Amino acid sequence: MSCSLSVMASEDAESVPHCQPNSFGMTFPQGADKIPHMSETIHDRIRERMAELGLNPSSTSLKAGLSREAVRKLLGNEEQMPGGKTLTALARALDTTEQWLLSGDTTRPAKPELRSADVEMPLRHEMPKDVPVMGTAAGSHLRGAFQLYPDPVDYVRRPPTLINAKNIYSLYIEGESMVPQYHPGDLVFVHPDKPPRFGDPVVIQSQLSAEGALEATIGIFLRRNTEFVTIQKHNPRAEIDIPRETIAHMHKVLTPNEIYGV
Repeated sequence: MSCSLSVMASEDAESVPHCQPNSFGMTFPQGADKIPHMSETIHDRIRERMAELGLNPSSTSLKAGLSREAVRKLLGNEEQMPGGKTLTALARALDTTEQWLLSGDTTRPAKPELRSADVEMPLRHEMPKDVPVMGTAAGSHLRGAFQLYPDPVDYVRRPPTLINAKNIYSLYIEGESMVPQYHPGDLVFVHPDKPPRFGDPVVIQSQLSAEGALEATIGIFLRRNTEFVTIQKHNPRAEIDIPRETIAHMHKVLTPNEIYGV
């Protein structure tokens, strides 16, 4: 029996025996024909957690206490890695761990356990996503890294008890001076048309110069006189006197009981 095999060979190539059959029996491990899946990047995991939490880049940035454009710029540059402080802030805002964001090889963020309750859940159309997030309110002493924007940076769901409330808006807390009542990244609902009482949490919007932007701080409304409004901070405990002439607005922050109708 004669056989022939045409091969292209280079100088250093091994020769193929002239009469060797031109079919070879080869055994492949199961699944070896599949192309390995490229591992996710930190950018992919940030996008994944944002989608699960219903956040966009702007709201994620504000919840993390970063500049409004920080997350958008990070996700727009696949070569950029967040610094240590930014990574910690993002992990906190996205309810996960720094290690999971970096490598994804640890236990995935646990979803909260849900248990059935003897209550009728509101329908989706009863909770429209129409409450604007207007920026951040400082949990630090008056001046600091906090911002109000003229336009909403995001929208969040309206709780059923506020379905008919007008002019409601929300803010992310920034800083730690209201811990343990409010933590960095907490979302608060603000009712500008509900007069605050002494002892209520309030957001005070101040304009410290004619050309300056509005700045917002949160505290407990203690007292007011002809010259000052005094608010209390928790951490460290302190009383802050804010000149009334600089105050543009003082709005009541709704308590959980007011939000959920307890």
